[in-house]
Amino acid sequence: MYNKLVSLLEEKEKLVDRFLTLTTLQQEYILNDNFDELSKIVDEKGDLIERINRIDSEFLEEFERIKKQKGIKSFDEITDIDKETGILLKSLTSSILQKLQVIKDIDEKNNILIRAKFDEIKKTIKSMRYKKEALKDYSQYKQTQFPSGFDRKE
Repeated sequence: MYNKLVSLLEEKEKLVDRFLTLTTLQQEYILNDNFDELSKIVDEKGDLIERINRIDSEFLEEFERIKKQKGIKSFDEITDIDKETGILLKSLTSSILQKLQVIKDIDEKNNILIRAKFDEIKKTIKSMRYKKEALKDYSQYKQTQFPSGFDRKE
């Protein structure tokens, strides 16, 4: 009965591990301006989020079924679970939560890095616009001037 909960948590932990790996890689790609690979990682993380959400839904459905069957309101009220399975469920849950916290911390750093890169790009674009305008103004000025080697006819 509780084996399904354990297997769902084990599957979720594997996906969270992959998500953590991708989040760490994402930071590396941001620092190295590797935006093509960064885009691939963002897509893969989106897929992982969908899979994790499905597992969470399935876990909640199974847990609700167990609660109804046992006539209980929370996990703490379960009395017929063997000690090993209970410890495993708590251990998996704790491990997943710790990894999610690490992911959150890395993601916060990644967001700061992305904002800094974006600001850098905005400054570069603004500078390019300014230079383009200056060049355009200069070329218009040069066209109105006569070359120094030519005399004007009067």
